[in-house]
Amino acid sequence: MTTIRVSLLQGDTLRQGDVSLIDDWRRDTADLLWVDIQDPVQEVIEPLLEERFGFHELAAEDTLSPNTLPKYDSFAHYDFFIFRTVDVNVSEHKSETFKIGAFLGEKFLFTAHRQMQTVDDVCNRLKGDRRMLERGPDFLLYSIVDEMVDSYFPLLETIEEAVDDLQDRIFEQADPIHLDELLHLKRDVNVLRRQALPQRELLNQISRGDARFVKREHLIYFRDVYDHMFRISETIDVDRDQMTGTMDAYLSVVANRTNETMKVLTIFSAVMLPLTLIAGIYGMNFEHMPELKWLHGYPFAIGLMVAVAVLMLGWFWRSGWITAPRKHRRHRL
Repeated sequence: MTTIRVSLLQGDTLRQGDVSLIDDWRRDTADLLWVDIQDPVQEVIEPLLEERFGFHELAAEDTLSPNTLPKYDSFAHYDFFIFRTVDVNVSEHKSETFKIGAFLGEKFLFTAHRQMQTVDDVCNRLKGDRRMLERGPDFLLYSIVDEMVDSYFPLLETIEEAVDDLQDRIFEQADPIHLDELLHLKRDVNVLRRQALPQRELLNQISRGDARFVKREHLIYFRDVYDHMFRISETIDVDRDQMTGTMDAYLSVVANRTNETMKVLTIFSAVMLPLTLIAGIYGMNFEHMPELKWLHGYPFAIGLMVAVAVLMLGWFWRSGWITAPRKHRRHRL
């Protein structure tokens, strides 16, 4: 269900209510307006944005579309933005993307989105600090975007801790479940990256002063958000490289374990080969074999097999092919 929250600043008085409060706002006054549309539908967007306020139909359409990437469009009386953020459940490897469309004018800000905690937080803060709107709708937009960008940091910290834990467990005892967990984490990071890179370019545009209705004195705040977004995208790339290194480490550990197993099997086969030869010779049962009727033939054959096996194992040991098992040590990449 669509919910419309309206905040109207008239002088020193901040009024908050529903859509009926829009009628008290006038363009030719110093009043400042924020209209927040939650869970918008076409039946609400078209009459309010297109017909009542004259916003372009393509901008309204982008506001409704769930797949619109971050963008900036300039119009005669307002700027239109699309911002995106993402929420990732690292434990269950489920992700959900959020999009907010913003119409920014000299004295108004319209935002449209699905349920978003960051917008709710700003709305609650505005009740106790009207200066966010008093400084201008562009500063209020900055407050919302700053909350959205900062929400990336806890996600990245959680992912980094999960990767560090995986590294420890892989070096202790590599298991296929670790590779599965690592691939899921890499997919989570890729989701973050797909949202972060276009957003970084959008914030770079705004911080350069391309947006007409962002005041010059507030550009420094958007530069700060751009700096955060740049750090986030760099951290994402570092995490992806770290995951690639962890995956290589997993494959190396598994390959080394396989090599150890193959070495044991090869040694066993090498020892068994001459024993099989001895048993084959004395098992031919020819009538005129010299040892066929020898009283000590059987213990001689067994003793010969044992002697050959011991000699070969001793030679393998001295050659370094057989070593004592090493204790696992904890490593970190």
